[in-house]
Amino acid sequence: MAEDPNARRDFISRIGTFFIVISLFLIIIFIASDISRNNAGSHEAATQAFLVRSVQALQTRDAGSTEAALQNLPTPTLIPVPSRDSDNILTYLPAFCLGAVGLLLGWFFKRISALPGKPSGRFEWIRKMREKQREAKAASEAKKKEKEKKK
Repeated sequence: MAEDPNARRDFISRIGTFFIVISLFLIIIFIASDISRNNAGSHEAATQAFLVRSVQALQTRDAGSTEAALQNLPTPTLIPVPSRDSDNILTYLPAFCLGAVGLLLGWFFKRISALPGKPSGRFEWIRKMREKQREAKAASEAKKKEKEKKK
């Protein structure tokens, strides 16, 4: 049994729509992460909070060192805290790349599944102009032939 070509076309079109929708979500994720990463107010507040925690950690360590020295115990050490600056564009760049590739694939699938339509009216004025030129040339040739016949 032969497959219905319309069913195949509809299926390919749906695959294209799926790629387009998923790709748009990936690009939205990339844009949202970029905006949140570059938001000056929240970055400044986070930096202030980080500095306050750092000062508190140093004060706690110093107080612990003084207490430990009085009791002849080993002094405490600080645990390194990961910096927020390590969150760079490379963590979300794959989302943008996958989104762009998905948009291209979706567009391609939608394009190959589209029904063939009438010729577009985009360059219709050029076609009409050329047709008038052909008609004018044919008319001038016909006049030349009539003149030659009369001679």
